[in-house]
Formats: sequence, C-alpha cells, structure tokens
Amino acid sequence: MDKISPFHIKKFRKHTGLSQKDFAQAVDLPPRTYRSYEAGERGLTIDKFRELKEKLGYHKDCERDSLRAQIDYLRLSFPRLKDLDGFCENFLHCPLSEFTEQETRLMNYTHLWQRGNIWIFDFFDKAITNDYQACLQLSGQGCREMEVILEHKGITWQVFLQHILYSYQDVRVKRLDIALDELYKGYGNEDQQILIPDLIKKLHSKEIVLDTLKKWNITGGGSFTDNEDMEANHGLSIYFGSRQSQLYFNFYEKRYEIARMENISLDESLEIFGIWNRYELRFSDQKAQGVVEEFISGVDLGEIARGIINKEIQVYDGINQFGAYKPDEKWQRLFGGVEPMKLSTNPQPYSIERTIRWLTYQVANSLALVSEADKILQTEYMKMIKNSGEITDRGKAMLKLLKVSKHYEH
Repeated sequence: MDKISPFHIKKFRKHTGLSQKDFAQAVDLPPRTYRSYEAGERGLTIDKFRELKEKLGYHKDCERDSLRAQIDYLRLSFPRLKDLDGFCENFLHCPLSEFTEQETRLMNYTHLWQRGNIWIFDFFDKAITNDYQACLQLSGQGCREMEVILEHKGITWQVFLQHILYSYQDVRVKRLDIALDELYKGYGNEDQQILIPDLIKKLHSKEIVLDTLKKWNITGGGSFTDNEDMEANHGLSIYFGSRQSQLYFNFYEKRYEIARMENISLDESLEIFGIWNRYELRFSDQKAQGVVEEFISGVDLGEIARGIINKEIQVYDGINQFGAYKPDEKWQRLFGGVEPMKLSTNPQPYSIERTIRWLTYQVANSLALVSEADKILQTEYMKMIKNSGEITDRGKAMLKLLKVSKHYEH
C-alpha cells in the first residue's frame, strides 16, 4: 500500500500551525508515534493519513456531484504538421473542406483555417519554406463545437487527446483551461454554497493560505442593468496568480454573468442554468502539458482540477480547541477528499512507454480480437499485421534516442 512521504506529513502539520505534541493530541496519537511518522521511522499509509485529517475536520470524500468539470480552452502546437487533410479527417473527424481560409497575423502565423470556433493556424508559403509548423486552437465555444463532433463519433476528450499526443510525439500543449462549475443546490440551500464575498473576507483575515500563487486581486460589483427585475450586481471575481505565469485561477459568481448575458433575473439564471460559481484554472506551456499527460494516462479531469486547487489553496474557518486552523466546512465538501496534486514542469525526453500506452489504449482490444479470430478461422492475420509494419525515419530517430539514454544509464 502507498505510503505518505514524511516530508508531506510534516508540511501538512505545519499548515495547521500545531507543534508535533499538539498535533498528536489533536489526532489521538501518542506523541512518540507521531514523531516516528515525521522522522520516516514508521510508514503512514494514505488511508491512515486520511483518518488523521478527518479528525481535524478534513473531509474524506468531497461532493463530486456538486462540481462539473469541462475543458474550456485548448491550444496545441505542432512543429511539423505536413498532412493537414489527414489530421482533420483522422483526428478532428471533419474534412478540411469544411474549413474556410483567411489571412492572419495572430501568434506570428499568416494563414488561418476556420470551422466555426475550431481554428488551425499555419503558413501560406509552407510548401516553399518547408515550415510546416501549425497550431490547433479551441476557444470555449470551440470546445463545445468539438464536443458535438466527438459525441457524434462516440469519442471522449480523453481518447481524443490520447490519439493526438500518442500519434504526434512532438506535439506541445501550449494552453489548457479547465472550468469547474459549482452547481446550484436549489432554493433555500444557498447557505450551503461557496460565497465569493466570504472568500474575500478570508483572504483579508489570512484564513486562506496560498502555496505558489502569492498574488491575488478582486474585480466586480455594481449595477449592470436598468431592469428592475434583475439583481444589481456584476458578480465578484477573485484572480490568483498572474496571466503571465503558467498557472492562473479565476473564481467568480457565474450566475450573475449568465443573468446579464441572457437578460434574465438572477433567480431565473439559477433555476434555468443551475450554475452558482465557476472556478477556472488556466494552465500554459509545461504546466498545461503536465495536466494533459495526467489526463491521458487515465486520471479524471475533475480530480486533477480538485487536486491542484487543493494544493494551491487552503481555506480555514478560525481555530479549533487545540489551536489549529480549522478547515472551512463548505470548502472541504467541494474540494476535499482528493490528494494535493503537484504538476511536473520538467520536459521529458521521448520514452517508449508513450507508444506502449498508445497501443494499450487504442489497439490492444482489436489485437486481442484478431488473435482469437485467427484461432477460430485458422488464419494468420496477426502475423500479417506485424509484417506489414515498418520503422519510419521518425521511428529510427526515436530508437537512436533510446540507445543514447540506455548508454547514459550504464
């Protein structure tokens, strides 16, 4: 069973503001036993660690049905995408003929293909310059349009991204936005929802502890319409981090934005759309790459987002009888119950494991079917499949890299 690192145990205890002795007392452990956990002399399992956290008011399980996760922006960069027709047909599942063309100066490209809000950037003179760099960009609406295509094909976002990243080894995720919508619990239950004004108060009273996102600012408030039936509020937003950094959060009262955009009352917004707050997580460059790598390896998108919020932001509600910071109950119900997730920002060299994962996710079931069919039909389709493959120039380069890395291991 997985063990918690002594470093993480100590870091968690320090977050509570308790000494080793007081922490041990708070979680009903002999001080000597607890000290042995921090010293690494005794292993602490994940389940046991969760039990200790529960005694301090942390939730073992969060209300997963209270949050809805979705991809709200995606940008992928391809250093060399020569077969654009094949890419659209095989990966976007729509022909290039459905796209319109125009000139552009965005992101230093000169050529833009548009299918609604699904955009592909490249260069007009790529055949002359041999510069086949390209970029796929899906805005929030572009993601929704992409979902229509994927749903029609019976493909999930996870499979869509697996297909691209395992097939194009050099693709880079330049930006990824994840939106977590806190769903409305119904009339009369508003006191159970997270209130952005309360979070602002906690920021000022130091009851919110930030990890790497040290900067924050607030916008919003005031009247947004002359319609007397509507609430006089733009909705408040809290921004954590910097737009120039690889990690940036925006928590805001989505219900007000919907009411303003749809020109309806706040009550109508809640009853029709059922969204209370939105928690947006914006990742760029290596952070974005890290999230997508986690996602395509099988980790649920919502769990990834919760884990990152859990690492970056701790929300408290005063102190308990032991003098420790008491975790905020509503925050715990929404974001507790998942382990904090730290994303690696170190670019990794090519590994054969990525190709193995691609085969496992995309091909293994079909190969198993063919293998069994060979037994029944007394055919040799599996042998034919194996013999029909050849190592491309890209494959030869990858094998060369593997030989080099193997040499350095020894």
